[in-house]
Amino acid sequence: MKTHYKIGINALFLAVVAGISGGIAALFVQLSAFFPILGQFSTINFIQNLPQTHARMMVFFVLQPALMLGLGAWFVSILIKSKDMAFKALNAFSFMCLFVGFICNFLTFLYPQNALFSLFSLVFWSVSAIIFSSNMLITIINHRALDVSYSSLPLFVWGQGIASALLLPTASVMLAALSKDYCGVEQLNVAIQQTVHAFAYPMVMILIIPAISLVFHIISTISNQSIKQTRSVILAMVLVPSIILLSWNKMIFSSQVVSLQQSLMLHIFYACALYGLSLYLFIYALKLFFSGQRRYPAPVLWSFGFIALLSVGWPLQGMMSEVGLIHSCISYGVLFAVFGGFYFWMGKILGKQYSEFLAKLHFAITCIGVVFTLDMFSMGSQATLIGAIFMGLSLLTFLVVLVHALRSKVSVSNNYWGAGATTYEWQLPSPAFSRIK
Repeated sequence: MKTHYKIGINALFLAVVAGISGGIAALFVQLSAFFPILGQFSTINFIQNLPQTHARMMVFFVLQPALMLGLGAWFVSILIKSKDMAFKALNAFSFMCLFVGFICNFLTFLYPQNALFSLFSLVFWSVSAIIFSSNMLITIINHRALDVSYSSLPLFVWGQGIASALLLPTASVMLAALSKDYCGVEQLNVAIQQTVHAFAYPMVMILIIPAISLVFHIISTISNQSIKQTRSVILAMVLVPSIILLSWNKMIFSSQVVSLQQSLMLHIFYACALYGLSLYLFIYALKLFFSGQRRYPAPVLWSFGFIALLSVGWPLQGMMSEVGLIHSCISYGVLFAVFGGFYFWMGKILGKQYSEFLAKLHFAITCIGVVFTLDMFSMGSQATLIGAIFMGLSLLTFLVVLVHALRSKVSVSNNYWGAGATTYEWQLPSPAFSRIK
């Protein structure tokens, strides 16, 4: 088995474990608010530090590893017809750093009073992101097959490359802040919370790029429609996030303290720029789907969920409630894209196909959990509890989907999506790592 296959499957497995650990902790806190007896098994420090620990776990150790180090490392090399990533050892080392960072962040659940675990988790994640982003860029630029030109690259590869190019300076700035500004700081937990809050917008801006490209890849393949406006889509994915990140850099490196009004105006600018990007891309995505074969398997439903959250969900939850909460809704949108990509490529990853009924049940339960977690009905703390319960059921359903698929004796064909599957991964056997060396 090639190195990038191993790194990809390990990153996906790590994302599942991180999601389980973070979800259980969040559900425990929500239940303890309604059942005080559960509060005897936790401490004040645990309750106070859980929101930040949970946020770090979901963004840095679930979404980014699953979308970029998991699906990205697995399929970019295949799509550009490369034997492996450019530097195999660095690819493995980046995953090792990510794993150590996850362990440190997990220990924050057990030892919330020790801020060093939080610091080390972000430091190791930053090192992992820098190494992986550099390796991904070099792989796309220098390790393409001779018959693969830039103009023929699938949109998913472009999304991974653009995201890596933006993640590299962002993770470098984050590592510099962590290694310089926090030496000798007394209130280390507070400083780390401020850092996570400052880097929330750049991270969701970066992750939304490969998520959008993945959704386009799914819709164009299943609907049997080619993307004719690839250049305009790529240009939109480059310009809008770059402008937002430049404004964020100005805020981060400004010597003046940003006032509340300036922060609010910056958030509104983020919202307007992101909504413009979302509206343009998703109108084109829907037009692409409805002009082709109208099939509704699980990957398409997850893609529609991603479209709904970014075009309708976050304006309702963010602009009508609190603009600063936009990133929480977008994070769930990225999660929908990750699940859509996993179901889309599940046959290539495991060599087994999922149950449509279980996958759609998983989608329905997740939708209910997201709606209540984001409190779109203004129910207060009860909605958060209901959402946490349904998100727990969603994760349990996903595990049932995996077990059911792995126990199935039915194998899948090389191309199980039909005539629209024209990219290189559909020419390989299922699972992809069983191809002839």
